[in-house]
Amino acid sequence: MPEAGIFRDLLLLLGLATLMSFLMRRLSQSTVVGYLLTGLVAGPYGLRMISNVETVDHLAEIGVALLLFTVGLEFSLERLARMKQIALGGGSLQLGITVLLTMGVLLAARLKTEEALFWGFLVAVSSTAIVMKVLEERNEVETMPGRISLGILLFQDLCVVPMMALVPVLAARQSAQMLQVVLALGKSLVVVAVIVASARYLFPRLLRAVAGVRSREVFVIATLFATLATAWGAAQMGLSLALGAFIAGVVISESEYAHQAMAAIIPFRDSFSSLFFVAIGMLIRVPYAVAHAPVVLGVTAAILLGKLVAGVAAVRIMGFPARLAVVCALAVSQVGEFSFVLLREGALRGMVPESFYQVFLSAAVLTLAATPGLVAAGPYVARWFGKQPAFPGEAAADDTEAPTSDHVIICGYGENGRRLAALLRENNLPYVIVDVNVHAVRHAKAAGERIYFGDLSSSEILRRAGVEHARAVVFAVSDPSILPLAISHARMLNPEVHIIARVKRIAFAAELRRVGATHVVAEEIEAWTEIAVRVLRIFGVPREVLAQQLGALRAGDYDMQRILPLPGEPLRHLRHLLPEVDLELFLVMPGSRLVGMELREVDLRGRSGAVVVAVVRDPTVIYNPAPGTVLAEADQIVLMGSRMQLAAAHEALSEIQLGPGATQGTPRVIS
Repeated sequence: MPEAGIFRDLLLLLGLATLMSFLMRRLSQSTVVGYLLTGLVAGPYGLRMISNVETVDHLAEIGVALLLFTVGLEFSLERLARMKQIALGGGSLQLGITVLLTMGVLLAARLKTEEALFWGFLVAVSSTAIVMKVLEERNEVETMPGRISLGILLFQDLCVVPMMALVPVLAARQSAQMLQVVLALGKSLVVVAVIVASARYLFPRLLRAVAGVRSREVFVIATLFATLATAWGAAQMGLSLALGAFIAGVVISESEYAHQAMAAIIPFRDSFSSLFFVAIGMLIRVPYAVAHAPVVLGVTAAILLGKLVAGVAAVRIMGFPARLAVVCALAVSQVGEFSFVLLREGALRGMVPESFYQVFLSAAVLTLAATPGLVAAGPYVARWFGKQPAFPGEAAADDTEAPTSDHVIICGYGENGRRLAALLRENNLPYVIVDVNVHAVRHAKAAGERIYFGDLSSSEILRRAGVEHARAVVFAVSDPSILPLAISHARMLNPEVHIIARVKRIAFAAELRRVGATHVVAEEIEAWTEIAVRVLRIFGVPREVLAQQLGALRAGDYDMQRILPLPGEPLRHLRHLLPEVDLELFLVMPGSRLVGMELREVDLRGRSGAVVVAVVRDPTVIYNPAPGTVLAEADQIVLMGSRMQLAAAHEALSEIQLGPGATQGTPRVIS
């Protein structure tokens, strides 16, 4: 029975793919490499385990449609709009330079212009899925190199639309005239407009109606129908199945059903898309690749080197430091999934000679296999570049002089940096900003900020920002590849400065403390604490119990990464022994009910656990005030305790000062 043969083939492929992908993951490789190797081993040029290659090929068509539909769902137009300067600027430069470099080499080898342009498309596209997965596993998506790489990848995905529309024109035997190119692009735009209109207005209504019946099975079927119908419609209008599915995913990604559609389609995508890569792997002729190993390795090296040069040039032209440029270029130097789709289209249209096909396919697999190692090498390359002299223009500063002393240096002008700057500005506290994003620097300058453009890990930039006379340096970025070097430079330039560093994971805290950070704020710990407070307050857990339990747990988390000071070091290192202890000021306002009260009446220690260590009453300071000390208007009460205790003290003083139910006061953390 032929059905039994198909079943046997699928069983063999899925079993072998499971084994191969498992081995690849243990070797820190992408599962895509495992699927390609599965096809290589089981295909007609390997062990010939498959009898129904044509059937697998048809299933692979469905797989690539589902794959690109989910890529489209993950392709956020909103994210592209936020990153438009990086995506449009850096992405277009990287793509253009790569295509031109490839065309130059191939034209010199006597290929036709159309063929050279087609191969330029194949080489220029990188792997969004693999790079994103590696960055997510390394918690580097939100770092500056991660954001730049993501912007470039988003632009590449967007450019696949005109690339695939141009393949039929480039495949024509006659030379592609400008009019043909324009007509092809015009036709593709019309088709895309029809697909977008259908996906935007028809499918959301369909999904809304389906969602109304509250049946997961019906929603899954409807999502599959929407995906495959769009892909089929695109093919009927002259585009490819994959391109139609991608466009449908992009449009639906902006609707409220995007996440549910993604959840519904992922199991089918993972199953069928694996068959697509298996089918690609079946076309690899192992004997040919082995016999032409020098050529394959040479092409692999040429692709990696060419894309590295193009990526570095693009990011440097955008105004970013060489360190960031190299790290980003390493991340996007492989050949991507869309390249396989384009290669397949070109092969079907007779554009790709068999020898070229085999060499490129083998080289593409090697570039994918090298991606995890290249991304992992990024931080080491960044640190090496950080130790080198700055490139011309890399440490350029404006003519605005930084505050001469007692100021805060904010390293990184993202969301955290902007909020900190606004708070310092509101309190009339001096600060200066350092950032590597040239566009952010320009906008900040236009808004009147004192900001320097330069590498955060550069000692010269920190010196220009006045680190030797600063009170604090705040690293508002969470890039573990540059923070150790940047913190060590700041500590060497000013042994007494307070250094506050932000990291995503507590595991990075030990190294940052070791190189000189005074405080390390781990997002996973702080976020967990905030969530726990809100959950326990829902159940009415008393504040005192919360303060005790969460304080102990937080101290334990940070204590795992604590570094004990060496004898004879400055007193500031005792902060590592007392991570929860802080000092805070509370101002007695005019007309406050605190005026005339004795400290024993306030009973602050009993109410919160915090201790009054001083009362600042200009021009004198009352240290360790007695219980009978009477508070006066404009007194500044200096409190000491854990963060939880200080919060409780602030609430208690505010309630007395402003009356029952008050929640406002004027605390100020001073250490």
